[in-house]
Amino acid sequence: MAHIAIDARKYFDFGIGSYIQNLISALPELRSKHTYSLLVAPDALQRIPCPEGWRIHSTSYKRYSLGELMLLGRQARNLGADIFHEPHYTLPTGLRGRSVVTIHDLIHLKMPQFFSPAQRMYARTVLGHAVRHSGAVIAISQHTKDDILETFKVPEQNVEVVHLGIRPIFRKLEDHSMVDQFRVGAGLDRPYVLYVGNVKPHKNIRTLLNAFAQLRTRRNDLDLVFVGGSCKEDRSLSEQAERLGITGSIRDLRHISDEDLVCAYNGAEVLVLPSLYEGFGYPVLEAMACGTPTIVSSGGSLPEIVGAASLIVDPSRPEDLAEALSHVLRDPEMKRDLIAKGKINIQRFSWRATARKTLDIYEKVLGRWRVN
Repeated sequence: MAHIAIDARKYFDFGIGSYIQNLISALPELRSKHTYSLLVAPDALQRIPCPEGWRIHSTSYKRYSLGELMLLGRQARNLGADIFHEPHYTLPTGLRGRSVVTIHDLIHLKMPQFFSPAQRMYARTVLGHAVRHSGAVIAISQHTKDDILETFKVPEQNVEVVHLGIRPIFRKLEDHSMVDQFRVGAGLDRPYVLYVGNVKPHKNIRTLLNAFAQLRTRRNDLDLVFVGGSCKEDRSLSEQAERLGITGSIRDLRHISDEDLVCAYNGAEVLVLPSLYEGFGYPVLEAMACGTPTIVSSGGSLPEIVGAASLIVDPSRPEDLAEALSHVLRDPEMKRDLIAKGKINIQRFSWRATARKTLDIYEKVLGRWRVN
């Protein structure tokens, strides 16, 4: 029996927070012989639901701080941790061989134009330490693994691909009255194209706006709905939308509840994810689980995640995205085909499988250092 400590300080973050939440919910279902501890920020100590039998500890080391890198590992050792799991690339020092790190993407290094020299240097240094000193690296996609191997030249056997899962809440709603009620409350009285995520530059929202403007010349009854990031609150994007004459067709819902997000997927004509780079792409699988057709770019891991269940376009060509949108909207047979393929595709992804593979990696790392 071993003691496994998991850094849960990013529990409430978007993206990585979802990874932490779902992993620690699924691990107890495997009923392993190990004991577990969570390390959390002091203000989250009473807010994070700790699984039965697990321990939860406060840590004062802030994210992206020197204390995190230099001292958090010592705290984990003092708690008796045999394995420390860092679900982000910021692996603390002092845990050589007795740690697992999850790397979601290498965006700072693969999309350097979007980051400052200081940000790029920090990422390269900390990522390099993580991949070279951890007992094992979890990459959430084959694309991320390939990026790691290409960038850091570490042994391939040290990096294992573990896909993420889909929560059961994301599903096709048979009772459409819930969707109708959501749409009324959100003011969505027209058919809409849905985007879910932030509006950072690598998400390629400029191309989406250009494509939507082209689409509107054929279909003037459509809205473009943003969930998560706000298009209108980003000055450059709002100015672009104004120039394109589509401001009146943009709806910003910002952050909404999971229940409303399920309704948003169910009510959409199509989900679009036009990113230049993605380490995984949660929204695509969530949309597929809700019976919504999807269009993605060829950026990063997206082709790997969607398989044959989505239309895939060049992220640099808004005209291609506009044409793909037009095809889905006017061709019911294509739409049904994408929905059916999406239903098959999502069977590849479950949080139980993620937890099972993660536990296997814990065991492998434990076996290595005990032998040595």
